[in-house]
Amino acid sequence: MNPDPGPSLEALLLQGFGILPLAALSFLLSRSIRRDYLRYFWRAWTSLAVALFALYFSMRLPAGRAVLEPLYYLGKYIFAGFILAGCRNLATGAHIARARLWLLLPAAAVAVTLARLHEDFAVRFVPHAAIMAALFALALHAVRQVPAPGRTRIGTPLLQASLLCLVALFAHYVPVLSWLQWTGTALPRAYLHYASLFNLLLETLLGFGTLILVLEREHRELELANEQLRAARERLETMARVDPLTASLNRHAFYSMVEGYRAAGEASGCVAVVDLDALKSINDTFGHPAGDAAIRAVARAIRQVVRADDLVFRWGGDEFLVVLFGVSEEEANRRLDGLDAMLKVVPVPGAKEPLAAPVSVGVAAFPAVDLLEKALEMADQSMYRRKVARRANSVR
Repeated sequence: MNPDPGPSLEALLLQGFGILPLAALSFLLSRSIRRDYLRYFWRAWTSLAVALFALYFSMRLPAGRAVLEPLYYLGKYIFAGFILAGCRNLATGAHIARARLWLLLPAAAVAVTLARLHEDFAVRFVPHAAIMAALFALALHAVRQVPAPGRTRIGTPLLQASLLCLVALFAHYVPVLSWLQWTGTALPRAYLHYASLFNLLLETLLGFGTLILVLEREHRELELANEQLRAARERLETMARVDPLTASLNRHAFYSMVEGYRAAGEASGCVAVVDLDALKSINDTFGHPAGDAAIRAVARAIRQVVRADDLVFRWGGDEFLVVLFGVSEEEANRRLDGLDAMLKVVPVPGAKEPLAAPVSVGVAAFPAVDLLEKALEMADQSMYRRKVARRANSVR
């Protein structure tokens, strides 16, 4: 039997040029997407392109076969090794340690040995195919270890399918070529031609699988980053609208609410101003922690007498603003008149006995949102009159 000439030169050249765009695209992506697995992948495709052109020129230039064919085998092993490294990095974040570079020595030794193994390329290709099938099987195993959050809808299944097909393709060479050598049958030229095309097809699928996986993971990370930004923005907006001491809304939230109700349409009800009368004396006697405790007690008491959809704002240091929608002035006064009774016993730090935290309340109705701020002024004046009257009574 004549020595087998190896794969079709035309198909081999087509395979080499078909891999170049994958190498170029992976490299360009790696410049903007800094991911270790993408760096491994573009190096894999570059190694494969070098290997394929080395085999092509080894067949075109028989004088250089002793150097070029080992370069082909070594390039293929480096290609499969980088694919394996990229898949392991996807699964576990593992990197190629410098201590592993010694593996290039046995790979080079195998490449040189294969090139001198036999005059027939098919015989030389059998152990090479077995090695490639094993490396792709390891890469497939690594992809299957990728945790569920790291898997993608299209890229991961495509990567797995292409690796599985490459395992089957290279594994089938071992029995087929061995049988043909055993029986003394020459390889059909069509087989040699289409084998390279199948290699190109599956390697292209593998390349697209890696690229789609990279893009899907980046898209997912961008979505996650956007969600985190939205959550952070919502937290900041909440912090900007909520008083940290009492968890009540603040002035900024009030004016935003007014604008919102103006845009939405008509609303009516009552507005109340509640002022803690004894805050200064509590602060002076027991300290500011005691005053803070009294302010929180007032906020809790207000929430207990109003409805869940009524709005409570901390208006100032010791003042609260309450907006009760759809409530008459009589009903609002009835609800808020019970605050003093609820605040007769307020435990505060620094005081041996609970203190009373009396409040002055002013209420005014607003028939429309545009009159809300006017009603606020009236409620504030009413509250002040009550405060003055209470002071006068206490002096007597």
